[in-house]
Amino acid sequence: MLICCDENRKVMYVTPDGDLLAKEAESMHRQVQEYARQDMETLVLDLARVQTIDPFGLHTILLLYNQLCKSRGELIIENASRELKKLFQLMRIDGRLTISQTGWPS
Repeated sequence: MLICCDENRKVMYVTPDGDLLAKEAESMHRQVQEYARQDMETLVLDLARVQTIDPFGLHTILLLYNQLCKSRGELIIENASRELKKLFQLMRIDGRLTISQTGWPS
């Protein structure tokens, strides 16, 4: 997992190495929590390498979203595949998350 922080802009960029399954999601959450203590306002989650998200992975995304909302922060999803975008729409969480228009071509 790649994590990069821009302290001047208060942005954290996170790119999982692969599918966001329970083990990877737990690791991501733990690492983001460590960096979150640095007053980050925005989390950019790059899903370019993610094909599948299991229920624990979705729970982790929503947990991070809720934590950011409490501190008036923002969660931005980038490079979600068409399938993942459909999953977010089916779960009706696409209106709560900022999902960029980037991603794999249709």
